[in-house]
Amino acid sequence: MPGGKSFAGRAWTRLAIGMVAAMTVIGIARADSDGITNSSNVPQPGNLVTCSAVGTGVPGLVWTPSAFSFDISWIDDFDRAYFLADRSHGIPFATSSTGNPNGGGDIMEIDINSVNLTSANTSGQGTVYLTPPKNDPFAGIACDQNTAFGGTSGVGRNEITGPNGAFTVNHAEVWAGDGPSYFQPGQGHGTVTMSAAGTCGVAGVTCTYSGTTADYAADKCDSSVRVFDLISGKQTDHIDVGGCFRTDEGAFDPVDQVAVFANPSEQPGINSLPLNQSAYVTFISTISVAPGQHHQILKQINFDGTNGTIKADMGIEQAVYSKQTGFFYISIPGASSNAAGYVTIIDPTDRNNIKVVGNYTLAPHMVKGTETFCAPNGGALGPNFELFLGCSSGPVEIIDIRDGSVQHVFKKTAGGCDEVAFNPGDDHFLGACTDSNSPSTDNLDIIDALPPRVIDQQINTHTAGAHSVAADAVTVSAWQPAAAASAAGPSVGGLCGATPCVLIYTSSGGDDASVFADEKTGTGSP
Repeated sequence: MPGGKSFAGRAWTRLAIGMVAAMTVIGIARADSDGITNSSNVPQPGNLVTCSAVGTGVPGLVWTPSAFSFDISWIDDFDRAYFLADRSHGIPFATSSTGNPNGGGDIMEIDINSVNLTSANTSGQGTVYLTPPKNDPFAGIACDQNTAFGGTSGVGRNEITGPNGAFTVNHAEVWAGDGPSYFQPGQGHGTVTMSAAGTCGVAGVTCTYSGTTADYAADKCDSSVRVFDLISGKQTDHIDVGGCFRTDEGAFDPVDQVAVFANPSEQPGINSLPLNQSAYVTFISTISVAPGQHHQILKQINFDGTNGTIKADMGIEQAVYSKQTGFFYISIPGASSNAAGYVTIIDPTDRNNIKVVGNYTLAPHMVKGTETFCAPNGGALGPNFELFLGCSSGPVEIIDIRDGSVQHVFKKTAGGCDEVAFNPGDDHFLGACTDSNSPSTDNLDIIDALPPRVIDQQINTHTAGAHSVAADAVTVSAWQPAAAASAAGPSVGGLCGATPCVLIYTSSGGDDASVFADEKTGTGSP
């Protein structure tokens, strides 16, 4: 596999010979391997929450979501720290002073320099939990089985849960999206359909609850963005962005000092405010403010099909910012207008006139005679204007952010991706994807960013829900949180073993040095 040095620094004949040799070794149906393995992990204590159907009159409808519920992860190479939007630690659920039985959650921070990358770590090694004040907790894990509004029993309701997306700002703060505060759905205003007489969940009896908007009467529609100072570990701002459902993923523009966060799950009927009738994004100034003051909301844009937007009726996902173009690029999963989805381009350079400047329409691809659709959940910028799209229902692909042209489709992948990342330490894209695994457990997909682009490895975590991944360029490692192995179900044989953990992957060698690594050692080409 070729390294990450600029092609301009190599003789064409050497490049051509190298490519022919690589293609000969790799072949059309093979991928090389850099010896990347799950070399270590950081165990984390679990924390089970019990959900029950309140007011439905259905006996036995109780379930326990994952003991390790989390969302987006992030690594700050400068701070040498890993961050995870974690709903399972922090303020103990039972002692939350708000009365919300599941109020809790935190930003997990792991000191990378305190962790063994290739040998065992103790539980919580190098870990601290950044928590808001006890009277202002994260949304935590919320329970909602109202299928009429996207709920389901058996898991936490993602759309009213928090924290969610997280990233650092100026290496000094971590910002995170959160769900609406102090809120659990009512669950007593609809109908329950039982597959047979008896008790739900017993002897094969299944139950489905379809409720109404009255279930959400307690929703204050105050989803928010939280800001934590990395020196003190304290919350310094709680910015209400007005969502009835969660504020999710985001991105940071360090040039214009602007952050963007998405509210992907807004839907008509919860209230009458125009903002909450469709998915939207919020742009917030990241310029420091005085204690007690809120960061300024610069603009909110509804993705309702007007003003250049896509009608994002299937959500809004991962955003990235490119210093090369000065634009945000936001992944829009399949919409009613196009099952393959879109990438929306937004110009934040004028803080008084942030605007949509274009949309790339993604096309379907034929895989083994079947039409597939990307519907991107994840996005990660790589070299040469590449945007790697983590697709939810089709093979992952790379497009050029300058014109939206498709650079490569990895037809050996099968989608099921959420977060994706790029590691400049070895010029690899990383994806947390289920692909075609059966049962539906998550892989770590490892893909070359430079031609000839190949799938290096697909490492199965043997764990359901390991949908988050981050990359550390300095140690050339990948980090993927995962639940504990289970005695039955899809997570039998999970890589974490008996306790939840953050999996760490490193390479035993075999890859050429990247531009990043060359710069670190002073051997890189100009």
